[in-house]
Amino acid sequence: MMTETNEYRPNYAVPLGSILKEHIEARGIPRAEFPRRCGRSAKLISEIISGKAPVAPETAREFEKVLGVDADIWLGIEKDYQRYRARESKAKRVTS
Repeated sequence: MMTETNEYRPNYAVPLGSILKEHIEARGIPRAEFPRRCGRSAKLISEIISGKAPVAPETAREFEKVLGVDADIWLGIEKDYQRYRARESKAKRVTS
């Protein structure tokens, strides 16, 4: 007997940085204040928001403390985005 499985593979991914920025703004946290509350450098937070740096598990836990969004959600968003980028990169190499 075969079991049918469905795989969720959206044709887009949202960078964690854009979601993080929305949460910071929605809570009215000044941009310069957020890194201090997280115990992270302003440069790192800026790089995460701009998509230049991935979020590490320790940083995701700090986001959880400050924003109230579970660290696993932040890490899942990051993982999905990185996986999407890898698929897109592979597809471009195949078609080139």
